[in-house]
Amino acid sequence: MFESMRHLSIGIGRQGRRHFLKLGIAAAFTPTLLNACAKSDTTASNTEASPSASAAARTIKFSHGSGLCNMPLFYSSEKKLFEKYGFSGTTALTPLNADIAAQLATGQVEMAVIPFTNAIAAYTQGASFRVVGGSGVQGLIVVAKPEIKSFADLKGKKVGTFQADTLDIIVYDYLKKNNMSYKDVEMVYFGDSTEMLNAYLAGQVDSISSIEPYATKAKTSTNGNILGDGKDIYGAGYPDCVIAARNELIEQEPEVVKNVIRTFFEAQYEIENNFEEAAKTTVGKYYKTDLASVLQAAKAQPPGVDIRDKRDFMYSRADSMLALNYINKKPDEQFVDFSLLEEVIKENPEMLERVKTKSKLA
Repeated sequence: MFESMRHLSIGIGRQGRRHFLKLGIAAAFTPTLLNACAKSDTTASNTEASPSASAAARTIKFSHGSGLCNMPLFYSSEKKLFEKYGFSGTTALTPLNADIAAQLATGQVEMAVIPFTNAIAAYTQGASFRVVGGSGVQGLIVVAKPEIKSFADLKGKKVGTFQADTLDIIVYDYLKKNNMSYKDVEMVYFGDSTEMLNAYLAGQVDSISSIEPYATKAKTSTNGNILGDGKDIYGAGYPDCVIAARNELIEQEPEVVKNVIRTFFEAQYEIENNFEEAAKTTVGKYYKTDLASVLQAAKAQPPGVDIRDKRDFMYSRADSMLALNYINKKPDEQFVDFSLLEEVIKENPEMLERVKTKSKLA
């Protein structure tokens, strides 16, 4: 099924773009997937009920993307940082970017590191989760072939990205700023970062809107140009990936969610203070590129858990999603819930203090 979805995602033209997105998200709520989740939940319950099970065996399963904004999760998982709080964090197989929201929406995972626009798209269709914190900031980069030096040069060209992703919305926002629209370019949608990078390197598209470390690899491999990195239109420190948790987890086990936030703060501190170690820990297994590209991309997409001042920014991107017909209504006020993040910061102010300076300089 995943392979057929991958083929469908390639080369979706302007006419089929929005319809395809709606089909993809709607599929997440089909009875087949929901039944599969129910069976999975039953299995988990039986395991937890066994005499040999213990509190320390509690596992939180995350869906995730592939960019540097996911590094706090990957690093925490590899370094076993979650275990300090009596549970483990595991990463679910997420074949396509669109599956991140689907896995969270159907309960296949309890939490996710997800681009906030994908979260908006799923949430407005009835998904039961909330954004509880940040994971990574910045790093949305539009790279183009050497001969393409401005957005105006993109007219009539092919632009690759992920559908309804923050990477998709930033292209729309840049084109709008330059008095252009999606009618002026040919959007091509891919399933994952490696696939998109390879298509760009092979000359199948003229430009890509990508995340790190793949954007750096695209630029250096082709001597291409960076048309924009988001900071000129969004400001420094804008969010990309966020931490999302299912409502029942927030309501029934709020301390678990708070401990995930604490773990991400600890991961942010360690990543910021020894990025080379963090890169070596995650490259290959999580980042399908070379170590040099990851190290070079470090500053472009740093971790960032405290995004309380970016709440309005996330809601404002819903305007672009409405214009593209990705959603038919804005998310309500419950979509972003930083109450547990606030509690963690109040209870552990030192966690914020030791990352605050670097985060503000992002």
